[in-house]
Amino acid sequence: MNILIMGLSTLNNMGEKYIIDCTKFLLKDKCDKVSECDFEPSLGIFRFFPYYFVLTLSKIIKNDALYSKLEYAAVKIRCASAYKKAIKESDGVIFAAGSLKYGTQKLWAYYSLAVEIANKYGKKVMFDAMNVQKHNDSWKCAFLNEHLNYPNVSVITSRDGEAGVKRLRGEYRLDERIVCEGVGDVAFWIPECYNAKRNPGDTFGVNLIMENIFLKYGGTLTEDELLSTYLDILNTLDKEGIKWELFTNGLPKDHQFGLKLLEKYNSDRQIKIFVPKTAEELIEKITGYRCILGARLHACICAYATDTPVAGFCWDEKMTNFSIVAGLRDRFFSEEQIRNGEVSKNLSELFESGYEFDTDKRNNLKSKTNDYINRFIASVDK
Repeated sequence: MNILIMGLSTLNNMGEKYIIDCTKFLLKDKCDKVSECDFEPSLGIFRFFPYYFVLTLSKIIKNDALYSKLEYAAVKIRCASAYKKAIKESDGVIFAAGSLKYGTQKLWAYYSLAVEIANKYGKKVMFDAMNVQKHNDSWKCAFLNEHLNYPNVSVITSRDGEAGVKRLRGEYRLDERIVCEGVGDVAFWIPECYNAKRNPGDTFGVNLIMENIFLKYGGTLTEDELLSTYLDILNTLDKEGIKWELFTNGLPKDHQFGLKLLEKYNSDRQIKIFVPKTAEELIEKITGYRCILGARLHACICAYATDTPVAGFCWDEKMTNFSIVAGLRDRFFSEEQIRNGEVSKNLSELFESGYEFDTDKRNNLKSKTNDYINRFIASVDK
């Protein structure tokens, strides 16, 4: 049996690599072969110009439906050939990209195209451990919704827990024949997948994120407010005599924000930002911190999975839902709490005391993730 994993394997964000690698880890003893197809395959010379021409054209269109159709057409130009080849050679397909959404990136189009092609070739599809964006009346959402209910879609699990299941069954009106359950993020399996062990030092890790992240995801916290929050965090740690380090998950925009932050911090000492080149480097770094302030979801998840105390920012529902599912809600800060300076007030306690992890809860979530992958494999093997 050949199971195809489709994810964002070339995106320079180690979180995506965690999702793909941990999915491979869970599949390694379940099937004869695990293959992989990037949702964003490289563009050859014959597709490069048509792709960017149609994509550029879509951006000047004001009509929602026409703009979305042109974006989908661009995705077909780029992706259809690679998807067809990989899906045709597989026995079943698992989407391992973490987010079921239409608002940012082009995942709605990647999913829809892959589902269509898989349906054509009679291949079953699983959406694994997804956070689920709120349903709306946009053309993209309706198109994605239609493809979620395609006859070859057999399993959709949500890392949002019961909130994700409720949204899929309610807002998306998911067909009752489709198995739908709340699970843990597949990256909860980081310790087993990478043989990762905690080796804490005396440094507080401060995870960076691009300055407009709240605005991009529908929030109101401005770029200047986020910058001021980070400055307050660094100054508070300095005042408490706590050694700190800035790090990213690998995304260039997060690093750029860090450089701007250091300009404002205005220190005489030379400060470097840690930028991982591999998923393993980021794991080694996070497990070596005493604790972290997480901004990117999978920095938080890596910490949680390896018993590294973590606090974080709630800039999107997926951050809030992770904190609820993991039992860490009081450690993750809303926009209002950030504006009120509550982040800095809690850093010293986190560094000094940490907290006890509910390992039984985490193990149960990990087991559910594995169990539903097993159910999908069993359905493909029939």
